[in-house]
Amino acid sequence: MVATQKAVNGFSIPKRTARLVFSGDYEGAEVVVRLDVSVGTWLEIQEMLQGEKQMEVYALFGRAVLENWNLLDSDGNPVEADSKGMHSIPIALANIILEQWTQAIVGTPAPLDENLNGGGP
Repeated sequence: MVATQKAVNGFSIPKRTARLVFSGDYEGAEVVVRLDVSVGTWLEIQEMLQGEKQMEVYALFGRAVLENWNLLDSDGNPVEADSKGMHSIPIALANIILEQWTQAIVGTPAPLDENLNGGGP
C-alpha cells in the first residue's frame, strides 16, 4: 500500500497584542504586550514567578512580551520598553503589568465548539 499525502497550505500564526490601561496611581499609563508568546516562554515565566528568580522574570518579560509603553522617567525622558526599562520602573507597576498580562493570556476562552469549528455552526 502506498500512502499519499495531501499538500498542506502554510498558516501564519497571527501576532496578537493587548493594550493594558491603568487606573489609580498609574492612570494614563499604557502598556502594549504580546499575547502570543511561545509555550516555552510562558512556562519559563511561570516557573520563575514560583521560584527565587524575580530579577530574571522581569528581564525575560521585557525581552519576550513587552512591545511598547508610554512611560517617562522622572526627568520626562521615555523609558525604553525592554528588560532594562522593566528593571527601572517601580515594583508595584511592574507587578501590575505582569498580573494584567497574565489575566489577558489566560482570559476566558471561546466555547469549545467555537474553538473546534472556527466559530461557525
